[in-house]
Amino acid sequence: MTGLDAFRAALAALDLPPEWQVEVVIRPRRRKTGIQVNPGGGVAVLIPPTAVPEQVARFVGSHRRWITEKVDTATRLAPDHAVKEFVDGEEFDLLGRRYRLRLVDASPAGAAQLPLITSDGVLSVRRQRPELVRRVVIGLYQQVGLAWLRREGRQYELDGHITGLSYAVRDLGRRRWGIYEGPPKHTTTLHWAVFGLPLRLIEYVLVHEQAHATQPNGAAHGRAWKRRMYLWMPDWQHRKAELAEVGRHAWLGDHKPGVPST
Repeated sequence: MTGLDAFRAALAALDLPPEWQVEVVIRPRRRKTGIQVNPGGGVAVLIPPTAVPEQVARFVGSHRRWITEKVDTATRLAPDHAVKEFVDGEEFDLLGRRYRLRLVDASPAGAAQLPLITSDGVLSVRRQRPELVRRVVIGLYQQVGLAWLRREGRQYELDGHITGLSYAVRDLGRRRWGIYEGPPKHTTTLHWAVFGLPLRLIEYVLVHEQAHATQPNGAAHGRAWKRRMYLWMPDWQHRKAELAEVGRHAWLGDHKPGVPST
């Protein structure tokens, strides 16, 4: 028995729960064994090339309680993202307000160009193939979101003595709501899907990244970062926990294939 088979056999002797779906991954740059609980509850045992099967098994066995707690949390918070259908009446949340989709053949009389959101909660988009409607709606999220980000981010720039900061809104995949990139980019970027969350959670993501921008070369979530978070948003930990629950149901662009309504 060689390679990963020896590690799998050693872990099998621990009689771990089958729902953990344990996998062993060799990481050439690792120096010590580690455990990673993935979204949904799968467990990855990360080992260096020099690891010994029996030692890895002992390590995993000694962390069984920790793994159980993390798997329970990951399972409870497993993503269950919304799937939209681009038909009349479908609902979209944007900056704390809900809009009903209306597919139209032309802009309403006297109105600006499409897409268009109105105070009575209507999102008007030109009738076309669903994938094109999706692109237009996401583009609207980016446009509206960037304007909000630049406006609301300014107060933290002033208070945190942040200079030369840029902003962006784009797709950040399915595991990040925001990111701060230090010099030379010095940019706060939010996922376009953030703007479909409740406003208090949008604010949390912004403050989280702006706190990073106050100390570009500091520890990612060190003491200075936490002090800034408590100063700007005393309930940030509560909002973080709320985001973990609400965010797993957020719309990230998934849609049902179909044909435009007539």
